[in-house]
Amino acid sequence: MKKRLLSLGLTFVTAASLLTGCSSSSSGSATNTGSGTESAGQDSGDEVTFTIGYPAEPPSMDPKDFNSTACTLIGYDCYDTLLNFSMEGSDLEPALAESWEQVDDTTYVYKIRQGVKFSNGDDMTMEDVLYSMNRVTDEAYSMSYLFENVDSFEVNEDTYELTVHLKQPDATWKYVPATSPCSIVDKKVVEDEGENYGQLSGSCVGTGPYMLKSWESGAEIVTVKNPYYWGDPDTLDVDKVVYEVIADDTSRALAAQSGQIDYARNMSSETLPTYENAKNMTISTYDATDSIFLAFNCEKEPFDDVNARKAVAYCIDKKAYTDLIGGKYATTQGAFILPRTMFYLDEDAWNEANDSLESYQQDFDKAKEALAASKYPDGFEFNYYTVPTYKAGAEAIQSMIKESGLPITMNIIEMQQADQFSVSYGYTTDDDGKRVYDMLATGWTSDWLDPTGYMKNCLYGGSNYQGGANKAAWVNADFDELLSQSYIETDDSIRSKEMLEAMKIAVEDCPYVPMYEYKSNYIINDKFEYEEGPNFFWNFTVANVHLKK
Repeated sequence: MKKRLLSLGLTFVTAASLLTGCSSSSSGSATNTGSGTESAGQDSGDEVTFTIGYPAEPPSMDPKDFNSTACTLIGYDCYDTLLNFSMEGSDLEPALAESWEQVDDTTYVYKIRQGVKFSNGDDMTMEDVLYSMNRVTDEAYSMSYLFENVDSFEVNEDTYELTVHLKQPDATWKYVPATSPCSIVDKKVVEDEGENYGQLSGSCVGTGPYMLKSWESGAEIVTVKNPYYWGDPDTLDVDKVVYEVIADDTSRALAAQSGQIDYARNMSSETLPTYENAKNMTISTYDATDSIFLAFNCEKEPFDDVNARKAVAYCIDKKAYTDLIGGKYATTQGAFILPRTMFYLDEDAWNEANDSLESYQQDFDKAKEALAASKYPDGFEFNYYTVPTYKAGAEAIQSMIKESGLPITMNIIEMQQADQFSVSYGYTTDDDGKRVYDMLATGWTSDWLDPTGYMKNCLYGGSNYQGGANKAAWVNADFDELLSQSYIETDDSIRSKEMLEAMKIAVEDCPYVPMYEYKSNYIINDKFEYEEGPNFFWNFTVANVHLKK
């Protein structure tokens, strides 16, 4: 059986809530063969059930929509990507591609496994592979940005080879085959069902270790072993996976405490004591790629002015905020929004910059100076958007600004959890077509350990669009040029220096206030053994969950 990872975003206290915020708006249910739910970890005869406490159901079961933790926790059980990330996150391993090579700076060849079947029994052909890859480039999907440097794909049906031609050298392309855009779908089924594919009214057909059995919107999703799994279904310890949709953090914690669920992740500081009291459950933590930061909307007044941004930034006590919201698994950030796990290209240089550059610690004198130098020396007011669950953090910042004595007024605007994704990703706009908020707390989980996983998504000008993760709506030509240059540079030491220079520009311009990074955490029934790694977002699968012997 192939080696898979599991681990994570796109969360205020948790990565799931600020990064993802998506949930299905559908109602009803989809069923393949019926449903039925056993209690957590219960065996039905020889059948082993694994129950996951699920904060939000996925928007669909089509890989084109896999851009949130809600998708991660089920999607990679049903689908395979071309490659997988290694457990430590920096290397790649075979999956549907059993081997691969970089022929030159812009050409990669992947040898695809033969004899693979989809969960409906159809053979996976090279036509399916080509269709799946072109589908991402031909249509505007949430993760299509990962393919923007692709010139073309071609396949050889005789040798089962997929060749990728890039427009220019790209130091990060090597990671892309392990991400959701490189999931392989059944062309015939997807074309036959059109927009219904992956929805409650449609199918979910992949090559992964499990297959969809039933989907009751707002309640539960059930998967079972895929009898056609190329990695051998008999090697899977878990027969059935039940995803209990429990949106409320406290209710999910109580479900773990009562033994209703076997697994949950990213416990908030408020619910952690409840999880810690759960019998026969173990909490594990690890360094991942998650961080929380505040985003200024740089397209709108007053935060179109860098000194207005700095005036607010210097009012905030980052340590107090981290203690209040982040809890025991959080560490206050330095100058960068990137977590320290991502400094691996040159740890000494990145750590030195992170520690020595301006990190906007609370300093009311500096706040006063910045306000005086801004376009708004007499003060201003702004709207800070938050979901009710994390209103305490917003109120803490509001209090800090009042304590400064500066003529700055922060208004708290509450949005519903269901609206968070639309607001933070810019789908909800004002009359001028701009993001509706002036400021909000947000976060990110990197696509990979390379610093570009944050820089391209959160800081690059080209990511400032509806659905883009540049939530500061910040555009800086010098930053963009340095980042773009780092993509075509193949020497990691030079790339690292170029990215560091770019990050210095971002720190000085203050589009974000780094708040804290946190250890990913999860709780699992002691009946099972399982380990996560930093690239959990792309490689979660219950195939890695085993019964303790």
